[in-house]
Amino acid sequence: MKTKRLMALALVLATVAAFAVALVPSADAGSSGPAPANLQAPPATAELVDLGRATFTKQCVPCHGANGNGEGPAAYLLYPKPRDFTSGKFLLVSTWDRVPTDFDLFGAITRGLPGSAMPSWGHLPERTRWGLVNYIKSLAETPWQIQEPTDPHDGMPGTGIIRLPPEPEWNEAARTRAWQLYGEACKGCHGPTGKGDGAQAQFDEKGYPTRPRDLTLGVFKGDPAPEAIFRHNLAGMPGTPMPMSDWAYGTDGWHLVHLVRSLSSDEQRTRVEMKKFRIVAHRVAALPDHPDDGLWNEATPINLHLMPLWWRAERPEELTVRALHDGSRVAISLTWADDTHDATAMRVQDFRDAVAVQFALDPDPPFFAMGAKGQFVNIWMWKSEKQADIETPFQDLDSIYPNIGIDSYPNTLKRPEEQPTRHALTLESDPSFVTGWAAGNIVSDRTRRSAAEDLRAQGFGTLRARASEGQPLKAEGVWSIGSYRVMFTRPLVGEGEGAVNLAAGTVVPVGFAVWNGTAGDRDGKKSVTIWQELELQP
Repeated sequence: MKTKRLMALALVLATVAAFAVALVPSADAGSSGPAPANLQAPPATAELVDLGRATFTKQCVPCHGANGNGEGPAAYLLYPKPRDFTSGKFLLVSTWDRVPTDFDLFGAITRGLPGSAMPSWGHLPERTRWGLVNYIKSLAETPWQIQEPTDPHDGMPGTGIIRLPPEPEWNEAARTRAWQLYGEACKGCHGPTGKGDGAQAQFDEKGYPTRPRDLTLGVFKGDPAPEAIFRHNLAGMPGTPMPMSDWAYGTDGWHLVHLVRSLSSDEQRTRVEMKKFRIVAHRVAALPDHPDDGLWNEATPINLHLMPLWWRAERPEELTVRALHDGSRVAISLTWADDTHDATAMRVQDFRDAVAVQFALDPDPPFFAMGAKGQFVNIWMWKSEKQADIETPFQDLDSIYPNIGIDSYPNTLKRPEEQPTRHALTLESDPSFVTGWAAGNIVSDRTRRSAAEDLRAQGFGTLRARASEGQPLKAEGVWSIGSYRVMFTRPLVGEGEGAVNLAAGTVVPVGFAVWNGTAGDRDGKKSVTIWQELELQP
């Protein structure tokens, strides 16, 4: 029995390590347990379910699918995979029955699930989140019911909500006991010091690979409060390798909770939660003309958590945003850490660094990832290799392979005797022979003097460049000492169809995305924020 229990203990800490996407989260409610004292669930009326259905259609279908089976159009871009609501299995449960309470679901919707692509929806009205709770429950093929609660006796599980035993003191003796248990049963998966570097071959019930969590990062899918971790350890995480561990009820269970929390800090645990902020663009007499201009000291910095859609431990964690305007133009500064400067995408194995700002064209924004059909978003994008093209001769294969043999065609505007013998694509090329350039593709335009691209989209696979004529958007980036500083500038009033219009005294929804070339980021493989608010002061 002891051996069996110790084997199960190896997966206890996977409560904070499992990699399957469940629901969504909040700031005013935890993700598990009995109802918080200041929170009451409204009656499950047909009107409330209809509100949940409408919200689900707008905000949840892209990942979870129209029928909630986890197969939405964005699912292939996400790791862990979105939760299948039809199965009725949820990661974060606080009952001996291994089914969620309404408050479990409400807390998950509100707070989100750090360590996955599930963002926080705590900015939605409380009633809207309760509508989601009730609609999501209706998607289960087999409804569940929570039994009347009982307390466990003689180490046996009870039913209903898990009642917490008295919490012991966390002292040196308790720490020694916790590390003893960890060494006997947990380090095989989570590694000797909790960095997740033990056994890696783990799979969820659908066959998707999962990995032990690095417990030192402070990334908890559920509420990191001690009582929540205690319940999740006991109940396990249905659908994942984390089993129910009723043997952990009692003093040893509390010791494990305290050990897990001691491996990370409150600051780390807070930093990974996605929250909605208001970015204030102060009005100034003159805008900065460089990413490192001292005028940026007049802007208030806002640090936003970045969420990798394809989760990885090594990732850009935060993006610092500043904004200023002078009454006619706006400037936005973006700063983030990146140890490598990836400024070329010539070879198939190379990927560029990049950053983008996304604006909703309506006060009520669409889905935060690329908009939705009929609901366009305007995207300003900066790419590192476009910056390099401006600062150095236009990059081509011979910049990576200097001794490459190149066929030269008579495609220049010069006389034949002036035809270059090595560089087939130059600024003096005839655009008629460079098809992308001739077709007006801004990516192929050798004459562009800005690293910015002005784009629009209405959902996945719809990204298009806006007409290049007269585009006033500018961007400049600098990389040094392991960080990027990128500055966008544009007149407040947009030009042409699909351009966001800004005005002093208004607020507009805005989001951000970062690509790390070294990590293989490209297209939909990126780190993103949820919708924020950009306020332009009068």
